Amino acid sequence: MKIFISPDSPFLTTDTRANRWAIPYHSECVNGRIDVLLNRNRGAIDGKNILDVGSHIGTFAYAALKLGGRFVHGIDTEEYTIERCKNLFQGESVLQSNYKFEVGNVFDFLESVGENAFDTILCFGMLYYTTEPYRLLELMMRTAKETVLLDTFTAAYAAVQGKDAPSTYPHLTEDTLKLPLMVVSPTQTEKKDYRLPESFKRKGRNLSLTTLPTRALLELWFESIGLNFEQLDWSDYITQPCTFHDVLTPAQKQSSHWADVYSSGIRVSYSLKNLAEELERQDFVFSHR
Repeated sequence: MKIFISPDSPFLTTDTRANRWAIPYHSECVNGRIDVLLNRNRGAIDGKNILDVGSHIGTFAYAALKLGGRFVHGIDTEEYTIERCKNLFQGESVLQSNYKFEVGNVFDFLESVGENAFDTILCFGMLYYTTEPYRLLELMMRTAKETVLLDTFTAAYAAVQGKDAPSTYPHLTEDTLKLPLMVVSPTQTEKKDYRLPESFKRKGRNLSLTTLPTRALLELWFESIGLNFEQLDWSDYITQPCTFHDVLTPAQKQSSHWADVYSSGIRVSYSLKNLAEELERQDFVFSHR
């Protein structure tokens, strides 16, 4: 397996998410995801001005620079994670002229910058934490000159994770998951090392909402916005065919492979481009041959 970030890198050794079952931040998973999401999309990374929304401690922003990115700008709602990110970049002696990280609301930021302000936008593990995922997609596509790379959970995740999963599971079948629908479910606002920005009180607890569209709905959204989309291929890392039924119990989750969330369709990844602009670029290339 290709190693983009060493197992002894502080980006991995200080990350508290290493032992969770879904998208664990250990070396094998992180490097596999860097390969599929970034390395195999080098045309969207090399020499590009990149925005990372929900950048957390900057692991993928750092990887993007290592893969030839010209500049990365990360935005996250948590001051604590942004400070950790800056310290990690300084510790790795990354040139300060190559990055910027700030605390802020992603929607406010995207609305404040002009069209085509960045070449590429990374949106990994962020779409489902907003109550307006369609609007976020629209804003990202307005802001990205070329590409949005998206990695997100789907509606199937609501059947396997969270306190409401047992009541959701009987209603989600292979057939219903083929429909363009979205499951909205509560999640605890306070995570292990970050806090979700949009919260409300319910039965004395601070909760936030997760918005989990099916793949069918995601692709319908892409079409309605006018996007050329390509689903990314995880087959080199998938060890077994499985469905969301195979990761229901704690024992199943504990024994699962990190790529099972992709094999099962619980998580999906896409390269997104504006269709009209993509056609213009193709016409330009063809006319100059």
